Amino acid sequence: MSKAKNISAKVINIFIISVICVLAVLLAFSAAGCKKKAVGVAETTTQAETIKETSAQTTAEATTAPEAESATESVEEVPEKITGLISDADAYYAEGDFGLARSTYRKAEIAVNNSKLSDEKKQELIDSFYARYKECKEIIDSASMHYANAMQLIYETRYEEAKIELEAALALYPKYEEARESYSNLKTLMGLK
Repeated sequence: MSKAKNISAKVINIFIISVICVLAVLLAFSAAGCKKKAVGVAETTTQAETIKETSAQTTAEATTAPEAESATESVEEVPEKITGLISDADAYYAEGDFGLARSTYRKAEIAVNNSKLSDEKKQELIDSFYARYKECKEIIDSASMHYANAMQLIYETRYEEAKIELEAALALYPKYEEARESYSNLKTLMGLK
């Protein structure tokens, strides 16, 4: 028993020494951090004063500038590539070709984000087509879900239910080629015209 107590006492002593060492290291680092923070506060105060002075000078210069210059706004010209992509996507959307519309809207979004236009103009352009882009995605997602259900039902030889699913997919997205082809094949398989 005394051997067990001896080992237990050694473990406790080692643990206590370890905790003390960790606390000493933390205390040393926190003290060094406080000194750095005090220097940082002084630097921040100096920077704030410099910014105030610069701001005051800029304000003084702005009030002395002629009002005609401030009234003139520059109109950002949107690159033809971006306007072309948006108009192409709008045409695909109007024709019901939602797959092409979605991919073209996506290309337009990428082109807008990679352009040198201001952030405000970028957002304005994206807002101009985002609702149609989102609708295209939703239509394609829903039609794809119906198509996938139909494929599973065909696999299970539940042709009538598969036909209903394919009709639902085509009602949402009439130009969905895979669904059109599967619907035609299913009608042939069922002996329908």
